[in-house]
Amino acid sequence: MQGDTHNILIADDDPAIQRLLKDFLEGLGYKVTSAMDGDTAIMELQKNHYDLLISDVIMPGTDGIALIKIIRGMGRYHNLPIIMLSGKSNTPTKVAAFESLADDYVTKPFDFDEIGSRVKTQLRLKQLQENLEEKNRLLLYRNLELEAHLEVAKHIQQQLLPLDVKEIYGIRISSIYKPVDKVGGDIFDLLPFGNGKIGIFIGDVSGHGVPSAFLNIVLRMLIHSIAREEAVSPSRMLEKINNAIMPYLSEEDFITASYGIIDVNHRVLYSASAGHPKAIIFRGKENRTIFMNGSGPCLGILEGVAYETHPVRLLAGDRLIYYTDGLIEAKSPGGKMLGTEGLCRMIEGSVEANGPGDIAAGIASRIEKFAGVDSYEDDLTVLCLEIEDAFYYSWYTKYINIQAAIDILLKPLTSEKRIDLKDIKKVRVALHEALSNAIEHGNLQIPASLKEGGCVEDLFERLKGERMANAVYASRKITAGYIKHDNDITYCIKDEGPGFDYKNVYDPTSPDNILKCYGRGIVLMRICMDEVSFNEKGNEIRLVKNFPVQVLT
Repeated sequence: MQGDTHNILIADDDPAIQRLLKDFLEGLGYKVTSAMDGDTAIMELQKNHYDLLISDVIMPGTDGIALIKIIRGMGRYHNLPIIMLSGKSNTPTKVAAFESLADDYVTKPFDFDEIGSRVKTQLRLKQLQENLEEKNRLLLYRNLELEAHLEVAKHIQQQLLPLDVKEIYGIRISSIYKPVDKVGGDIFDLLPFGNGKIGIFIGDVSGHGVPSAFLNIVLRMLIHSIAREEAVSPSRMLEKINNAIMPYLSEEDFITASYGIIDVNHRVLYSASAGHPKAIIFRGKENRTIFMNGSGPCLGILEGVAYETHPVRLLAGDRLIYYTDGLIEAKSPGGKMLGTEGLCRMIEGSVEANGPGDIAAGIASRIEKFAGVDSYEDDLTVLCLEIEDAFYYSWYTKYINIQAAIDILLKPLTSEKRIDLKDIKKVRVALHEALSNAIEHGNLQIPASLKEGGCVEDLFERLKGERMANAVYASRKITAGYIKHDNDITYCIKDEGPGFDYKNVYDPTSPDNILKCYGRGIVLMRICMDEVSFNEKGNEIRLVKNFPVQVLT
């Protein structure tokens, strides 16, 4: 029995042919049903399932050619094998049958063994096609599953990149990241160390896709682990990363990288490179570009390699641009590579056309015009840092002396004789309020409402003393600094507490609140300063003081 699971339908208006074919095919083990014409065959196909159709070409009503066309329009029978029988052996009839998507054509009179072989072949082809379609369905499902997993990986990788960081220690930051695949081999990171020092890492893992993205995660973990352990120079950081990353790399893998530390307070950049494209300083005051010095071997090639740290003096207004080779190797539709000269022109154009904090976006826009949208052959990353005249310092809550901190923060004002002493006094009052709030309500998390109750502050002060003695609270830092322009100064005070909902602070001048012993600090700061604002979390305050003339040049 060859075909006990297959149902065959015969459509032929000749009863003798029907009977002979039916007897023969049933003898081979097939289940066979007969139809006298095309219309009857259609009704049978609609009622029951069939695995193969044998049809005469010429029948009353719906003939064989028309029958094929109707069947191919029925979704469930799109791959039903159809063998045509005809007494006509002329080419036009055969062509018409095959153009109607018949699978085979047999001329009458036919040999029964030949019919049996052709039926067996068509059923085998049908089974192979169904198996292929099932595998394609599974492949599609797995591709969709893989696509979903890659979307998750893409989200995780982009969450690890500081793409949303817009400012650290007064330095405006902008960045773009465009992987060729869902996930990529480029990485960059920003590490605020305190006291106005920022670590900047950018790297490019060889290759693309998931393996490179995995190495990126390992690389990022190493960077943060080393940075937590000790304050290391850029050269020492690369040496430690190189030795630690070796076990994770194959012989073909390598990483280009650049690591630098910006000392905001002294406006110096210390930098080391491991085969990475040289960072660029665009000095707007002189309208020129400066390429950073130094280059060592790529990471992951040789263990025990030594790197060299190079210092460079920065000026307020400098733009520091880090990038991966996908940027300078981008090609125009005509095949011209951008190169470093083209990049310098793009940087200059972006600085002229884009406002502060938008330089990276300006470069991205220009590279799309140059190379075309989404036509990159390599991952593309740009990190831009805009240097300001700034100073930042960090204190542990336990050891901060508010008056000494205020004296440090007031130096740019007290050293300038053209500033009215009344303005300095107002700034001093605002800074005292901001620092006190950051310590007491931010890091120590003491509710201001504890001062309620006849202005008796015993409970408040007792809790303050307890938390000052508790390392969980006392080890939190207060970071304060300023950004200086010609005729204004912006102070930033940030704590490490949970923040507060600054949008729902009550009005202490309201009659309902006039007798409360707390809540006046924000109002006082608004009186003393020209602008007062908070970050979204509510753990950083900005205080701006404007001056009528350029007194801070």
